[in-house]
Amino acid sequence: MQNQNWRLFNRVIVAAAVTLLVVSFSTFAAAQGGDAVHAMYAAAPKEATNIKGVSIIADRPKGFNPLTATSQELGRYGLPPRPDQEVDPRGYAKWARAMQALKSRPAAHLVAKPFSSVNLMLAKQQPAAAATSAATPMQFYSYNWSGVANVNNLKKWNNNQSFNYVQSIWNVPAAQPPFNACTNGITGNPPTAPGFYQATWNGIDGATAGDVLQGGSLGYADCGGPADTFYIGWVEWYPSYPILELDCSTNVACVVNAGDDFYVVTIGANSLKQYVFVEDITQGWGGLFELDYVSGPSLVGSSVEQIVERPGFDCDNNLCLTALSNYIDEFVVDAFALNGRGASYYPGSQTKETWIVDMIDDGATQIISSVDGQGNHGVQGLESLWLESEGCAYTGGCTAIDPLP
Repeated sequence: MQNQNWRLFNRVIVAAAVTLLVVSFSTFAAAQGGDAVHAMYAAAPKEATNIKGVSIIADRPKGFNPLTATSQELGRYGLPPRPDQEVDPRGYAKWARAMQALKSRPAAHLVAKPFSSVNLMLAKQQPAAAATSAATPMQFYSYNWSGVANVNNLKKWNNNQSFNYVQSIWNVPAAQPPFNACTNGITGNPPTAPGFYQATWNGIDGATAGDVLQGGSLGYADCGGPADTFYIGWVEWYPSYPILELDCSTNVACVVNAGDDFYVVTIGANSLKQYVFVEDITQGWGGLFELDYVSGPSLVGSSVEQIVERPGFDCDNNLCLTALSNYIDEFVVDAFALNGRGASYYPGSQTKETWIVDMIDDGATQIISSVDGQGNHGVQGLESLWLESEGCAYTGGCTAIDPLP
């Protein structure tokens, strides 16, 4: 269905002269899938942020109505593509609700955090059972990820096969320490990273490539109580940037609360500039960020993900991990991805190119975050995903090991 929506989105409505703000007919005709949207975003006017290499697409004029705007106008103001109302009425309704809720854009100011959402860190110990047929997803254990990745075998960008678009909506879970962790004297990963963290994101690369392009929400809690708890929205292209917290005015973080609905669209291309749209639908702020390549691997398009993560940080030139918060449950909906041909991929796909990843503790003794009910059955469905905290991340608290064995 998304394949049809995307191709409808990419149809040329008018043949116009090329300007700074509108992509030409030939560009539309030549581009496929995310490349067409990427081209419009690249042509849109931008405002540089305080982080070198990161910009935000210019804000919409007063009175701008995304429901009646053309596809070019949506691209010019950095808004996600509109699903076709007739072909995909449910997808259109979700998009329209998000666009109607959008009242303000984040400021051109970001805060670089001392931790990063990094690529997949597979554990040495892996499940004994592996995919036995093309209709069976692969199972993995990871120290830092829990969720689902759709993968291919690419080692470099391919205009037809690379993943170039991924989106999803989720409800920000409440941040809290594992039950009884504080009374047990477990306070996170002190002294370098006290407290408990949980990041939810979608992105491109990271499962099989060394970079990750992504955007999401993050919750933090510690043993100091609710007064220390906070939530942020963020973008990142690791390793060029760490997690970049979004401000809605200079040095004032955009408001995010537990229970808010987040809408994130990540768009990549064979380019040194990539794009991430982040919106807190509940709070009514959102915008699209352009991130320039700085260092490390460039985008491959070898995987797309829907992930719960505990971020990493530097400890004596080693990568260590924060402690996972007791987030209880997380439900991701309207999640899908596209490649350059416009083929659709889902977290519920039943193929060996679908990776189901459960997170384990530092000592590899237990699962601490798991995927529950992945597949095309029950309430989850192909476009949805349910995750749960468990083990020592749910109660008792996990013992940190720095660096990981």
